[in-house]
Amino acid sequence: MSPVAALQADLQKTAEALALTPAQAVLWEAYQEKVGALMADQMKLPPYRAAARLSAPRQIGQKVEVVRNRLAAMEDIHEAAGRLYAALDDKQKASADQLLARTVPALYSGFGGSTGEPAERSGERGGERPGGRGGPGGGMGGPGGGFGRM
Repeated sequence: MSPVAALQADLQKTAEALALTPAQAVLWEAYQEKVGALMADQMKLPPYRAAARLSAPRQIGQKVEVVRNRLAAMEDIHEAAGRLYAALDDKQKASADQLLARTVPALYSGFGGSTGEPAERSGERGGERPGGRGGPGGGMGGPGGGFGRM
């Protein structure tokens, strides 16, 4: 299963387990949008040849910038998750405690070599997979939504 499909499945399962009210579904959509933005960013490969012509410090600086941007995206996800969690009842919180963290993609700090394979992974959980989005309503979108703005 692809990383996107795996995360879609995790999001779908979580949304179904939470049995969201219409008001909560709005917060879920906001959360999914943040997750989708991070995943979309990670799926973009920088032009490798252009980076190879830069000096080593500039290449490293570009990797630092990627990590900064992804940290900001993770912080956005954390904030959206906090707003969603605060709106849940106790039963929903118990489900969220079991499932919600699995809907956050693992971070890739950069790509190595010319193969495009991830060079480093941080935050990867044993047996869990990064991926896309899901939710009630099927596909990648949840209630009335799409995968985000990829």
